[in-house]
Amino acid sequence: MVNTDPLAEQHVGPVHEMTQPEIDQFLTCARIGRIGMILEEGPYIVPLGYCYSEGKVFFHTCQEGIKMEALRSNPNVCFEVDESLSDASLAKSVIILGEVKIIKEKELMIPYLQKLIDKYRVPASFSEYMSRGNRKIKEELENVRVCLIIPKKITGKKLTRANTNF
Repeated sequence: MVNTDPLAEQHVGPVHEMTQPEIDQFLTCARIGRIGMILEEGPYIVPLGYCYSEGKVFFHTCQEGIKMEALRSNPNVCFEVDESLSDASLAKSVIILGEVKIIKEKELMIPYLQKLIDKYRVPASFSEYMSRGNRKIKEELENVRVCLIIPKKITGKKLTRANTNF
C-alpha cells in the first residue's frame, strides 16, 4: 500500500541503501535474525541466534527437526535481521538470499561454535565452556550441526528521520 499522507515525509525520511560496511556492522552486532525456508506445506520462518563473520552467517541447531528437514530438502534460504524505534522513524533491515551448507564434522564445527559462545555467553574457550556442569560433550557434538549461509545476494536498507531536531 502506498502512503498518501502528505505529512509522512516531514516525520520520516527516505529509505536509503546501506553501504557494505554498514551491513557488515549491523549483521555483526544484531542479536537475533530470522531464517525463511520452504517446507512441503509452504514457507517456514524461525528466529535464531547467529554470528556473522567473513561475509557469511552461521548458526547451530539440532541435527534433527523441522529446520534441518527443510534445509536438507531445499538449501535455498532467506535470512533477515531488522531493528527499529518504536515509532518506526528509524529502522534498518538486511536481507540475505543464500544457500545453506550443513557442517557436521566436529573439527570444522568447533571454530564456529566458539564464535557463538563468544557472542552469546561469557567469553570462555570451547573446551572450558563445554566442561561446565554435567555436559556430555561427545553426545552434544554428535547431535548438533552448524549451518553456514553462503550469500548469493545481500541487501540492506535504512530509514532515517527527516527532521533531526529532537
